[in-house]
Amino acid sequence: MDKFTTESTSRYSQKVLEPIIIYQKDRTRCIFRAEMNDAKLAKGETVSGTIIHQRKKHTDEWEDISEFTLSQLKVGEGVKLHFDSEQIKLLYDGLTKLYEVSQKGVYSGRNEWIVGKANEIITVPEERIVFIKELLKKNHGEEVWTQLIANNPDLATKLSYSRIQSQRLTSLNEFQKSFTENKSELYWQQYFEKNTWVFGYGLKYVFLKVLQDQPNYGGADYSGKGAQQGDFLCSTEASIHFTVLVEIKRPDTPLFKITKGRIEKYRNGACQLSEDLTGAISQLQVNCRTWEAEARNVRNFEKLSNKKTYTINPKGILIIGHTNQFDDDADARQTFESFRTHLNGIDIITYDELFDRAKFIVECTNENQPVNESQIIEDVPF
Repeated sequence: MDKFTTESTSRYSQKVLEPIIIYQKDRTRCIFRAEMNDAKLAKGETVSGTIIHQRKKHTDEWEDISEFTLSQLKVGEGVKLHFDSEQIKLLYDGLTKLYEVSQKGVYSGRNEWIVGKANEIITVPEERIVFIKELLKKNHGEEVWTQLIANNPDLATKLSYSRIQSQRLTSLNEFQKSFTENKSELYWQQYFEKNTWVFGYGLKYVFLKVLQDQPNYGGADYSGKGAQQGDFLCSTEASIHFTVLVEIKRPDTPLFKITKGRIEKYRNGACQLSEDLTGAISQLQVNCRTWEAEARNVRNFEKLSNKKTYTINPKGILIIGHTNQFDDDADARQTFESFRTHLNGIDIITYDELFDRAKFIVECTNENQPVNESQIIEDVPF
């Protein structure tokens, strides 16, 4: 197995503390010092770095040899670096492992990563791995898992965390990649149905749990028409739960009225909000009122009260748009933030804000584990 230690340098970047050693002699060596950045994660452009020559000091510490700038070379002068096949292979192998680590995204603080084969992580003989795989093939996975819990519950817990963490990191990568792919509203509904953990913390860091996707809030007339259907009915998490309505639009839904490619101003620095935004808020407000009345229905009340879940002035959360729509417009930033801050009963969160909250959940889970087992790159063979 290979270990790498990363240390964050910004919200989206981290440096790798261990260099890739391309070659090493008694007093000199050549290394590749790597950095990672998840700003271009969707394109796979996640690793950068510098080739450095070092010499060993009398204290046995390595120091970088002074740099020089290629632009200072005179006419006819040049620099040539040659690596033999063994050295190129060392660089290639090291970069391959760094790219595996980089696909997991940037983590705050200092973190240790282990890259290796599944049997090296499990640390059991190869023939035992084959035996385990054969048991799984014959649908004895539940028995294997039961025995593992009985004999080594700590390992079972670590493996569970590792698998959950791996799945969540994959989902986060899909989330970020889909920002620029003009996915439909149906796609996002299905994505959140599969990854309800993304809702995680509400806007005021109240943990939310999904009770029902595509809920029916009621509101039908005597003919059965006009029923109001939402995206997700959630509840707060505590000893007593309260229902919360979540509605989603697309990340490219305009937050402001656009004329000739520019955000339309109203007056005195105020910008005009889009009909998509104001219409979604109005609909969510209606849904909240309708659901509050419908929740008093005896059947609904009994079902929810049995779960200690109640509906009292239900809050609505609207997931819509992306802050990159106004990142270079101070008036638009002021208008948007002021508007949602003073909006009563409805919280607005953009897709990039939701992504960062989901990323926080994954990082927080990682930091709370005593061993960074969730960062193991290869899946275990269970």
